[in-house]
Amino acid sequence: MRKNNTTLIAIIGGVIIAMILVLGTIWMGQSARRDTENAVHSVSYLYLDELAGRREQVVSRNLHNRVTDMETALELLSPADLQSKESLESYQSNMKTLFSLERFAFVDTNGLIYSSSGYQHDIDDYPFDYRTIDDPEILIKNPETTEKKVIIAIPVDISFEGETLSVCFMEIDMKDMLLGVSMQSQERGATFCNIYTRTGVALSDTVLGGLAVEDNLLEAMKKAEFESGYSYEDFVDGFTSGTRGTVGFTYNGIQESLSFVPIEETDWVLTYLIRESVISNQIGTISRGILTRSIIQSVLTVAALVIMFFLIISQLRTNSRLVLEKETSDAANRVKQEELEQRLHL
Repeated sequence: MRKNNTTLIAIIGGVIIAMILVLGTIWMGQSARRDTENAVHSVSYLYLDELAGRREQVVSRNLHNRVTDMETALELLSPADLQSKESLESYQSNMKTLFSLERFAFVDTNGLIYSSSGYQHDIDDYPFDYRTIDDPEILIKNPETTEKKVIIAIPVDISFEGETLSVCFMEIDMKDMLLGVSMQSQERGATFCNIYTRTGVALSDTVLGGLAVEDNLLEAMKKAEFESGYSYEDFVDGFTSGTRGTVGFTYNGIQESLSFVPIEETDWVLTYLIRESVISNQIGTISRGILTRSIIQSVLTVAALVIMFFLIISQLRTNSRLVLEKETSDAANRVKQEELEQRLHL
C-alpha cells in the first residue's frame, strides 16, 4: 500500500513540476514582452523629443541662413544697380543665381512687384502685407496646394525711378527649402519627420508618415484614439499655440507617438513621428522566438523528468518484485525447515 502511495505521489509531483515549468515559461515570456514594450514606449518619448529638437535647430538654421542671404544680397546692391530698370533686373538675376532662388524681387508702396523679368501685378498672391511689414517674415505661398513656396520678406527703403521700394522678398521652392532636412522615413518605416503650419497643413504634402488620407494633421488627428493622459483638445491647444509637446495615440489600429516643436520666427511646427507598432512587432517577433525556445526547453525538461519517473517507477516495481520473491522464498524455506525439524524430533 505504501509503495502504491509513493508511486502516486511521484506521478503527481512530476505533473506539478511539468506544469510549473511550462506555465512559468509562458508567463515570464509574456511579462518580459510587456515590460519591454513599456520600456520602449517610455524611451520613445525621450528619443522623439531629442530628435525633434535637433531637427528643429537644423530648419531654424536654414531659415536664418536664408535671411542672412537676403541681407547679404541687399548689401551688394550698388547705386549703379539702381540707375535703370535694366540694371536692377540684371542685379536681381545675379542674386537669383548666386543664392539659388526662384524669385528675388522688390515691391513698391503701390504694390507693384519689380522682378528680374519685369513688372508684375500679382501682389495679392503673396501672404505678406507690403503696407505694414516692419520685420522679416517667413511665410508660405500656396499652402493648400502641392506647389508650395517659401517666401522670406524684409522691409526696405530704397528710392528707384521716383518710387519707394518698401519690401524685398525671395521665393524658394519648398522642396529646395527642405532639401537639407531629411524628411524621409527612417529605420524601416518606424520614424517620420515632417513640418506643418500651425493650422495643420503639411509642407511636405504627407500627413502622419503617409498613413492618413487627410491633407491636414488636425483633421487627421480627430480620428485618433488618444492614450490615457492625452486628448485631442490638449493636442490642438499645444500645437496651434506653438507649445512644445509629445502625444501618444492609435491611428487606424497602429500605435504611434508624435513629438512637435515650434520653429522659431515662423508659424511652422516640426514633428517627429515614431510608429511604435513597427517596433512592437519587431519586439514581438524576438519575444516569440525566445518564448518558443524556452517552451521547447521546458518540454524537453519535462520529457526528461517523465523518463526519469518511469525509470524510477520501473525500478521500484522491480525492487518490489525482487523483495516479494525473496520474502516468498524465505517463507518457503522456513516452512521446509520447520517440517525438517519436526521429522527429526519424531
